[in-house]
Amino acid sequence: MPVTRVRPRAHHLVELEGLRALAALAVLLTHAGFLSGSTGRATLPGFLARMDIGVAIFFVLSGFLLYLPHARHIADGAAPVNTRSYAIRRFSRLVPAWLAVLIGTLVLVPESREADREIWVANLLQLQSMKLEWDLPGLAQLWSLSTEVMFYVALPVVGLVAARAAARAGRRGHLGVLAGLVALTWCFRLLDGLGALPQGFSWIRTLPAVGDWFVVGMLLALVVTDDALRRPVASVVRVAPWHLYVLAACVFWVLTTRSAGPYDLTPPTPAQATVKHIGYALVAGLVIAPSVLGARTVVSRVLSSPPLVYLGTISYGVFLWHLPIMFAVRSALGLDVFAYGFWITVVLTLIASIIVAALSWHLLESPLQANARRRTTTSSR
Repeated sequence: MPVTRVRPRAHHLVELEGLRALAALAVLLTHAGFLSGSTGRATLPGFLARMDIGVAIFFVLSGFLLYLPHARHIADGAAPVNTRSYAIRRFSRLVPAWLAVLIGTLVLVPESREADREIWVANLLQLQSMKLEWDLPGLAQLWSLSTEVMFYVALPVVGLVAARAAARAGRRGHLGVLAGLVALTWCFRLLDGLGALPQGFSWIRTLPAVGDWFVVGMLLALVVTDDALRRPVASVVRVAPWHLYVLAACVFWVLTTRSAGPYDLTPPTPAQATVKHIGYALVAGLVIAPSVLGARTVVSRVLSSPPLVYLGTISYGVFLWHLPIMFAVRSALGLDVFAYGFWITVVLTLIASIIVAALSWHLLESPLQANARRRTTTSSR
């Protein structure tokens, strides 16, 4: 998933790159489990079924990193976010690698060539999250990219509203805006559950239905930038970070049971969907909070290790490419859908995805993003 690459002043924020790497690996595992049929059999079915929690982690990271400049502006009067610079940098981060994978999928996944024009138009306009039928063969994971783009578009407006609310009512106004976004998310989910929204759309995959995941990250950004909140919260987290990790593990264990829904594509009950949605938000927030607030543990050293940091740097490419590569790997091995081969699928897909993602980063993404940074820095002077 494309989120701003961390260029931290504080060393501990490097850990977020490691978290991004693990989130990309989690998404890869859940797709390998599904395509090999392992999710529905005895190979850690609940664990593999819930590895899509990587998407929630990506969304929380996006909420934190992209809202951080807005939170700083509100908290200490830092320069407001330049919308033009923001748009140029988001475009350079998102579009080139995404267009490359669309072209690559035509080669790797022959079924994608047979997709209707409507599906390709939806994907080119980043609207594919709106309908299940708009998922391209080999690129079903891009629904979350479509949702992320919705967040990119909404964020400048949210930042402006939050700034005005904070100017009127201080921290209370700022928190009120974030609480309001969570309330809107749950009102939207309720309307969808009652069938009150237009039929024929997969509303549950769109920004209004998962907006509270982004808000978790935005709330962390508020805490980090507000001294009155950061000092007490950070002091507690730094003293007892393992409490957060253990709580996250306990919640995730519950999620691996059927209380969070079936392990296959059978629709969950409203109660199961609620457990899963809230649980994913909790786990993502609890796992990310120690790194954001500067706790130093063994986990910190692992997350900030050079291999994981590098994988986090190229994780957008891994996320984009892993599924079409997985389709190609399984086709080359003669493995049909649900026809076993989990471990060989994981190993070969991961190796190939890392190679392609590294090439994408060094030859395409990094140069274009560097150019975008130069353009926006020059224009802002």
